[in-house]
Amino acid sequence: MVVSMLTAVLSATFVACAPPAGAADAGPAHGLVGSFCDPARVTADRGAGVAVVVFGARWDLMFPARGAADPRYRTAVGDALRTCAAGGLRVVVDAGVQYVPAWARRLSGAALRDQYGDPPATGQLDVVFSANVRTAVAEYLRELVADVPPGTVEAVRVGTSTSGEIGLPGGIDGGRGHTDSWWAFGSAPQSGSGLAAGQLRSPLPGWVPGQPRWSGRSVTPADAYTWFRWYERSVAQAQMWLAWTVRQSGFNGAIHLPVPGRGVLPATLAAAVGTLLAGAPGRDDAFSRGQDYTDQMPLFGGALPGAVIDLTSVDDATAVRARAAVPPQDDCTFADANAVTDPATPVEQWSNLRYARAWVARAGLGVVGENPGPPGPNTGGVAGSDPEPEQLRRAPAYARSCALAALLFAFEDDLYSGTSGITADDYRTAW
Repeated sequence: MVVSMLTAVLSATFVACAPPAGAADAGPAHGLVGSFCDPARVTADRGAGVAVVVFGARWDLMFPARGAADPRYRTAVGDALRTCAAGGLRVVVDAGVQYVPAWARRLSGAALRDQYGDPPATGQLDVVFSANVRTAVAEYLRELVADVPPGTVEAVRVGTSTSGEIGLPGGIDGGRGHTDSWWAFGSAPQSGSGLAAGQLRSPLPGWVPGQPRWSGRSVTPADAYTWFRWYERSVAQAQMWLAWTVRQSGFNGAIHLPVPGRGVLPATLAAAVGTLLAGAPGRDDAFSRGQDYTDQMPLFGGALPGAVIDLTSVDDATAVRARAAVPPQDDCTFADANAVTDPATPVEQWSNLRYARAWVARAGLGVVGENPGPPGPNTGGVAGSDPEPEQLRRAPAYARSCALAALLFAFEDDLYSGTSGITADDYRTAW
């Protein structure tokens, strides 16, 4: 029923962040992540060739107390969006649900729980299963959309994780240092008490992945598969709920769904269910995060017509490894959407971007992308990533190879900091 409701609400109203008709050879739109829409920066960005920016809103700043939106912050958001739009920039608003007010953490059922009863070390709120959390998030999104000046914003991006992307915490994020955590062991997903509308409780209440017995019988690989499908589809449903809520709040532009990495590979899933998911989080953190794009992209394509997937892995560390393969496996090709389903295709050698892009193409969804940025606690960069100047050199080519409608380069500040190794002039000439 939730899927049919989403389809009815969204089918005629999504607008993709894509080049205009007839501009197929223009390449990706030039974008930046992390804009504050400061007047001087807007002028400088336009001079560097920037066409679209991501502006970050924050739930905690909008609602430092529940039910009392901060008027100064609301005014500042509206002024910033008008500034960017008046300067000729297309604007994507990151809704900022990941910035959680202190009062929201005190809501009943607010915290995710792993099989040890612990909340995640990341502090991620339970937008996936908790009805109370969703009620609070919906209140915020309605106010945020109401504050968007008409004609200033073309897209809103939403995600369930602490980075604003799709997913639960990783297996390594256990509150007491556990590395095998699964995040569906609160009362809502296990008993149904306080469960968000549209979600289902666990098909094997009390069962923990890896346990050989449940409810007096042996657990089969089919049971483990059913459990994992429930787990990752719960994440997908939450992501769709966020999109639906933004739309029902009155926003008629595009909805961006940020998607990290490549998700669980089918061959990896087949091996994992054979061991009843024992050790799966350590095998591929996409398991515990509930990221299975082979299943989720078709769901999004069916329930969210015209949605835009934001692939956040353009020139990440896997691209570095993939281009070192013989032959290189980093560039997208027109054949990928068919080849990705062939068991003989060496998809494990592909970059994250190439693999996820193939599933987005199969689902018929719009697509943009962004690079990870430099290594750091608030970026997707890791030690094996290209340095940021090299990302600026390579990411536009990957965006063209993978036919992305826009490349949202991370981050605006890095063009002007004087310490990143890149400048606005570097950005202008990189394309």
